[in-house]
Amino acid sequence: MTSPQDDFMRHRRTQEANVIGKVGSSDNPLHSIMTVEVNTTELCNRTCVFCPRSNAEIYPNRNLHLTPELAGKIAGDLASFEFEGRVSFSGFGEPVLNKKFPDVIRSVRRELTNNQLDTNTNGDRLTAEMVKNLFEAGLTFMYVNMYDGPEQRAEFEALFAEAGIPADQYRLRPHWGGAEEDYGLILNNRSGMVIDPDLGLPVIAEPMKHPCYYPFSRAMVDWNGDVLICSNDWGRACVVGNAKTEHFGDIWMSDGMLEVRRKLLTGDRAHKPCATCNVNGTLSGQFSFDLLIDHYKKSKNLDPEIEPMAIGDN
Repeated sequence: MTSPQDDFMRHRRTQEANVIGKVGSSDNPLHSIMTVEVNTTELCNRTCVFCPRSNAEIYPNRNLHLTPELAGKIAGDLASFEFEGRVSFSGFGEPVLNKKFPDVIRSVRRELTNNQLDTNTNGDRLTAEMVKNLFEAGLTFMYVNMYDGPEQRAEFEALFAEAGIPADQYRLRPHWGGAEEDYGLILNNRSGMVIDPDLGLPVIAEPMKHPCYYPFSRAMVDWNGDVLICSNDWGRACVVGNAKTEHFGDIWMSDGMLEVRRKLLTGDRAHKPCATCNVNGTLSGQFSFDLLIDHYKKSKNLDPEIEPMAIGDN
């Protein structure tokens, strides 16, 4: 029997393979983007022990939200270079607490007519009517993270059936297992903002010597348009641009992103937020990693002789 973590990674790799199948042999470096994760709100109704929100002094709730206008602008930028990846409304808060969430989805769907648009939710505020409205707005997939117990599965299956959403458009993720089962997650320390030895998240005394594919394959946009180098950067330690005032493609190929990628391809994590991060970073994203390195070498932004650190060399 496979673990929930292994099962979910297979799911993610299948999604990535579908995007790669669409971009094919493209040498457009912007086609390296497999996922654009968008933080819709700075509110959450839960305080999970493996999340920075478990300590309000470190990460308090804030009544701040992504606007439909900004969401549409980001989606328009993505459409301009024929983005084939997925847009995931998740980030650092509970998406449905953004009262304009359906309008956010509509704004993105108007620009990206065929892309997967999905969201992660703890499901606490879901109703059949809300689920139906979100899918009618343009959502194509929903992940429900279940924290309370196995009885939730039947409850959510009934809710989705009432909303008329087929089983292949949602996924129920069991996270009630507790620390011994890593809560059914691939736990990480959120770039050092969650320290809990009981969860296997001790202080990182020295940076890991390990490459990471996150800034090569996954983009992270905050509620205000700030683009971070990684979705694990809960402390906003490295902002490389703002999608409200800059074209998203320009930010993705900016000097700031190049600098980060140059370091990470050789396993250099001695910089924020990577210095205190414990994420492997190579479980997916190989296609994007190779595409960008090839582009940088051809454009002479990277020494043609440089070789990425082999994953087994650390």
